[in-house]
Amino acid sequence: MNTRLLFIATLLLCGTIMISAKPSLPSQTNRNLNTSTNENINSNKHQASVISKISTLKAPTINVYLENSGSMDGYVNGNTDFENAVYDYLSDLQFADLGVKSGAKNVLNLNYINSKVLKQRPDVQEFIRALEPKNFKIKGGDRGTSDISTIIDTILSQTGPSDVSVFISDCIFSPGKKYKKGDNADEYLKTQEISIRGHITQKISERSNFSIVVLRLLSGFNGTYYNKFDEGQRINDKRPFYIWLMGDKVYLKKILDSIDINQIEGSGVKNVYMASTMLDTIPFSISMPKPGKGSYKLNNSIEPKTISNAKVDSKGDDKKFEVSISVDFSNILLPEEYLMDEHNYDISNSAYNVEIKKYSGPNADKYTHEIKLILDKPVISRGLITISMINNIPQWVYEYTDEVGKDVNNAMLKTYGFKYLIKGVNDAYSIKKYGQITINIK
Repeated sequence: MNTRLLFIATLLLCGTIMISAKPSLPSQTNRNLNTSTNENINSNKHQASVISKISTLKAPTINVYLENSGSMDGYVNGNTDFENAVYDYLSDLQFADLGVKSGAKNVLNLNYINSKVLKQRPDVQEFIRALEPKNFKIKGGDRGTSDISTIIDTILSQTGPSDVSVFISDCIFSPGKKYKKGDNADEYLKTQEISIRGHITQKISERSNFSIVVLRLLSGFNGTYYNKFDEGQRINDKRPFYIWLMGDKVYLKKILDSIDINQIEGSGVKNVYMASTMLDTIPFSISMPKPGKGSYKLNNSIEPKTISNAKVDSKGDDKKFEVSISVDFSNILLPEEYLMDEHNYDISNSAYNVEIKKYSGPNADKYTHEIKLILDKPVISRGLITISMINNIPQWVYEYTDEVGKDVNNAMLKTYGFKYLIKGVNDAYSIKKYGQITINIK
């Protein structure tokens, strides 16, 4: 197989051109830009600290890398969801409020990528109109095979402190024919994983706030699918592709808050993965006890925040004790579904478990979520209790990984070797948790 269309979109000189709607392809209907906060990504209604930091950074240059290796041809054969989604998202990026002068376009540098970066004219509409297999072929570079690790390394090397890189690809690894005899392509995948981890680790060492977002989408694919031994198979079906965002966490959060990924044209974003470094602190406060959920005295002014005189509520054999903790996750770059999944939290005291819900109290400008610390035993367990948000690879990554890489008919919605790619990214951050809070129960 071959991996990915990379775009560095060198787009448009900052000007004061006022535009009310993005340009449209003849087959694509116009839609108004939607800048509402994405519910599935980060329910961050209060970005005060993030917004204050963005003011210290200049508006980013957006480098787009669209892979144009042979495995991508089927995505651009005719008018496809792939073309509509890419066109729609790049247009939104061009006009999103990322800190430039009101009414001006953001700078996009448009590129194809395979064995080399192929710079294109800074015109999004022209760039999309040219997405056809015959045009891919004449753009140059080695389209026969592609190396994801090398592509990622190339993109990272061109991503400066004030840049956001957008990588668009099918993200399929291409071990090639030489692995067929021993059927040992897994060795290639493991090598790629380690190499990808090394490239990203280096980038994080240079810029501690460097972060990555991966969006999984679907599109019609009418063309030749190449398996792990580069054997071609003609298909006409739905296939996954990916849009990556790479850059400073503040920039990525600004983009995610400005462009609702649920509104991307085509069949929409199906899954989201995010990776960033650990937070130094997570703001939180403990709420007063709720009726019927036990009792305690509260002191939020000392560290660690403390409750004392803790007692269970007893009604027959049903003994209840619960502590509600208001937390601010607005500075965490993680999907909302990740934040809401109790399996992504570790409690240092096994007598307790947690439930997570969206914050709905009077301080919506300060907090995003509420953690309920619930006693599982009839007697209160006292002492320091730490709740950690742990670093897990989402289950969907494994679900949509093609482990075999031979017959696509058995894995039409999966991507060969995908878990190795994400594991390489995830391991680069070398953290077991994204952050933690500690309370003291006396």
